Amino acid sequence: MKKPIEITFHLLHLGAARQVVTLSLDGQDPAAKFLTKLQKKDANAYRSLKTRIRTVSEYDRYENEQTFRLVGDGIYEFKRNNPKLIRLYAFYDDIDGVGQLILCTNGGDKSSQPNDIKQAKAIRKAYLAAKELPSTTLTYEEPDQ
Repeated sequence: MKKPIEITFHLLHLGAARQVVTLSLDGQDPAAKFLTKLQKKDANAYRSLKTRIRTVSEYDRYENEQTFRLVGDGIYEFKRNNPKLIRLYAFYDDIDGVGQLILCTNGGDKSSQPNDIKQAKAIRKAYLAAKELPSTTLTYEEPDQ
């Protein structure tokens, strides 16, 4: 029997159609780590990415090649091109009791894009497998006000 897995969703933004969250599997949350680092390193890039997150969350399905696009196997990419080539990867899911989500997996820049996409796909696969296990716990956390 597989060991229990903890899945935690950390709310980034509550939009009209979707909630955007970072995804933590057993305490590992690469998207939150990336965003924290980005906020400290480049506040303008962070704010721009947060604007894209807010915009996308207002629609049931959203795709715009300039800001949010499908990169394959259910993985989408929030993009900020100028002046930094910042990327944040995510996928859609619907969960009873939590609602419609865009789950952010990890981030990077254009130079690490192929590896970042592979990592996002691996995180999505692990999440979907863990979600099916009866021993998995799901926790939803809103930021402290």
